[in-house]
Amino acid sequence: MLAGPLHGLRVAFVALEAFPNAKGSGTRIGQMTRALADAGAEVTVLSLPGRTDEAHPRVRLRPVPIAEGNYLARALAFRDAVARELRALRPDVVHFRGPFEGQAAAAYAEDTKARAVFEVNGLPSVELRYHYPRFAEDPSLEGRLRTLEAKLLGAADLVLTQSETTRDFLRHRGLRGEARVIHNGAKLIAPSAGAQDAALYTGSLTPWQGLPELLMALRRARREGGEAIRLKVVGPAKKRWRRQIARAAKRLKVEDGLELVSAIPRDELASLVAQAPFCVAPLRRDLRNDVQGCNPIKLYEYMAAGRAVLATDLRCVREIVTHDETGWLVRPNPKALAEGLLRLGGDPALRERLGEAARRTIEEGGTWAHRRAELVEAYEALLARA
Repeated sequence: MLAGPLHGLRVAFVALEAFPNAKGSGTRIGQMTRALADAGAEVTVLSLPGRTDEAHPRVRLRPVPIAEGNYLARALAFRDAVARELRALRPDVVHFRGPFEGQAAAAYAEDTKARAVFEVNGLPSVELRYHYPRFAEDPSLEGRLRTLEAKLLGAADLVLTQSETTRDFLRHRGLRGEARVIHNGAKLIAPSAGAQDAALYTGSLTPWQGLPELLMALRRARREGGEAIRLKVVGPAKKRWRRQIARAAKRLKVEDGLELVSAIPRDELASLVAQAPFCVAPLRRDLRNDVQGCNPIKLYEYMAAGRAVLATDLRCVREIVTHDETGWLVRPNPKALAEGLLRLGGDPALRERLGEAARRTIEEGGTWAHRRAELVEAYEALLARA
């Protein structure tokens, strides 16, 4: 077997989260580490303990157990543990996804002349307010995080991100050099003839996903002639978010049109996507989505299965979906979403046209194989620099 282009390169891939996991972040980490390992690199993942049955056979997992329950205490303890692990591993490249582990990575890289790769999918100075509402009440903490994030953007030898929207946001936040965009992707899935009768949403129930607006749209659509429209929501959620969605459905009197399903194995989820009449991504227009940017894996997975997509018309979404060509984009409000539900729900020919074009788009340039090749190319360019 020929040696890969990264043969012998020692890479520490560091992430302040459990890995492997069933979330979109877990999918991306799995694909990125697989890309490096398949190219010949010796990859070790430093993360919080995750599901050990899902690791790539050539990727070494080195879980870092942290006992602290408080987020900041956990992050700082992880940072300190990573610093110790890096000294033991002696990697040539440290690939990190956040500022806390990034502090340890940057310090190690400066001391040893190793390369530092900062992969930005979301910054804590933006994200934490959604997970911990009290964070927004402490502007000094946000300021300290922003300063740290900007410092690491300047210290990294290579900055990666998942969308053009995020790249432009990073420039606003202090990035002086270039950031290389590697979008998310999907594995192609054959559409199923035995279609379900409910429009499908997959993913978390976090506030920025726009589920409350989608439920309001469902009520409106059912009142305006779409009595048969039903919605299936599948994905993990904190208990409080699931309760909020259930209460909203009851208040809006759409319980009979809504099915809430907890997280299921990925192969079962892929089957559900392939059978759905169409799929939905009702992202809110807010700081996280429309300013920082994101690159929802669900959109790629919907398209890879040949499903028509109803999504809100945000810049980050337009990087993936083209209106009336590979999906149907609407303004991010309940009225427009209701119109989209009625349009796609009542037009099988439109759904078929959009779904076929969407699948072609992924097949031609949006699979995980394409993304893995892009990452290896980015690493080769990094290593070629003097």
